[in-house]
Amino acid sequence: MTIIEDETRAPALHPFTPAAIQRSADHRYTFQGKTYPGVTTILGMLDKSGPLMSWAARQTAEAYLELGPDKVAALLAAVGDEGVVKAVTSRSAWKRDEAAQLGTAVHALADDLVNGKGIPKTLPDGERTRIEQYAAWWLASGWKLRLSEAMVVEPTDGPSGYGGYGGTFDLLAYDRDGRTVLADVKTGKGVYREAVLQLAAYGMATYVAPANSPTAYPMVEPDRYVILHVTEEGVREVEIAVGQMERVAFLACITLHAWGETMKGKRL
Repeated sequence: MTIIEDETRAPALHPFTPAAIQRSADHRYTFQGKTYPGVTTILGMLDKSGPLMSWAARQTAEAYLELGPDKVAALLAAVGDEGVVKAVTSRSAWKRDEAAQLGTAVHALADDLVNGKGIPKTLPDGERTRIEQYAAWWLASGWKLRLSEAMVVEPTDGPSGYGGYGGTFDLLAYDRDGRTVLADVKTGKGVYREAVLQLAAYGMATYVAPANSPTAYPMVEPDRYVILHVTEEGVREVEIAVGQMERVAFLACITLHAWGETMKGKRL
């Protein structure tokens, strides 16, 4: 099915009309009485320890350098070795939280922008720079919105046969050549491999529904998969190849996640 253009906004609902796909605060998706894990939850089974360990180590070193020898000596005298270790290593936690908050804010602003809303007059510098870059890119891209921040679901009895899942994609659009493009917005320092499987999962889903819509539609098959990497320097379009290997890899993640659920609470 082709999603018609005036379906880019969800219809007005009667207050007692349930949405076709419902998302909980912990990113679980309910469809036709069954609840499924979210794509990002499933991909949490991937081992990210290599890049994360390097990043956390760098944050710790930078925190120590920022303090300087005099402040470190004073801190040692006040709280001891363990106190200094906790103070310096905590940097990675608050840096991660800052990055997550920035990403959430830019996603919301980007969604407003493609739906015809302007950029607020007052924004923190990091948000303003990125959303202005995104606005300039959107204007020049030639893309035309089909859906944004829409939810998808793949039921347990769907064609994958691997168990169900749900998710929320950032953008479904026509590119300047009329091809359907499924895109995800990233605001971090880099684009990581799990983003490929994230887009593969969204594209494999059986149903799609605008937020709060009482109707779910058959998900269209994308012609292109793109990561939009939004930084202070601009927007980088990262073309993603999604084929059989990527789809099978995500299905394997579903199995890993299901196995992980069976191990919860068990002591080995």
